[in-house]
Amino acid sequence: MGHREFTQYIRDLGDGSDFLSTVSRSYKNHLDVEEIILLPQCFWDIAAWLEEQGVIDFNEWVRHCSENPHEDWSLSHQLMYWLWYDLSIRHRDGQPIPSNMIPEGHLLANIPANEA
Repeated sequence: MGHREFTQYIRDLGDGSDFLSTVSRSYKNHLDVEEIILLPQCFWDIAAWLEEQGVIDFNEWVRHCSENPHEDWSLSHQLMYWLWYDLSIRHRDGQPIPSNMIPEGHLLANIPANEA
């Protein structure tokens, strides 16, 4: 899913609530160039919570994903996936998650921890 398709996808997710409203923020990529990251507010909340817990440095995630793109995914798409994946692993392993937010489509819940 390229940038245009991803942008349309997250805009279609919007339901008029702040929870799913699309929010853009600027971060420097691995080339130190400002890049706009588009995510639903709930994913920004997850990123903020993970940073508060000392689990991630979102700036480093942006740089890493920028330097290591996945297929034709936009940077925003890749970051959204990483946040969802981290939340899914935490949910599956019984680790703390923000506000007991269960990841949508948490398919990893049935995969043994040593296989994820």
